[in-house]
Amino acid sequence: MRRIAVVDDSAAVRQSLALLIGGRGFAVDVFLGSEDLLAAPDLPGYDCFVIDLKLDGPNGSDLLAVLRQKGLEQPAILISGWNVDSLERVAVKSGFSAQVRKPMMDSSIVDEILKVLSAADRLLEQAPEGKTGAGK
Repeated sequence: MRRIAVVDDSAAVRQSLALLIGGRGFAVDVFLGSEDLLAAPDLPGYDCFVIDLKLDGPNGSDLLAVLRQKGLEQPAILISGWNVDSLERVAVKSGFSAQVRKPMMDSSIVDEILKVLSAADRLLEQAPEGKTGAGK
């Protein structure tokens, strides 16, 4: 079962995403913020990170930078309810695989998760032996 980490400072969003993503057959763990995720005992075990842009404390872009510094290359999806005209540019510049605006349609976040996981799987298949790049 693929594991998804969801980081959002809104309890309602965390609960909704856990139900939505979990209902599609993924194992989902939710985290209040950057510190909570970074304290997770099996951080490399996640297949995808879904991270809110505006978190209390370090923002989503900062969190992804820390994950990358730790050698974790799993795909990450930026989510945001803020009216950020340049959300796509922020996501690309920060190294996110995709971005989804809140409120999300029921299928949009799951569709993006499936897309980024599929792309990551293709990269793993093409990687030379011993060089997975997935941080696992």
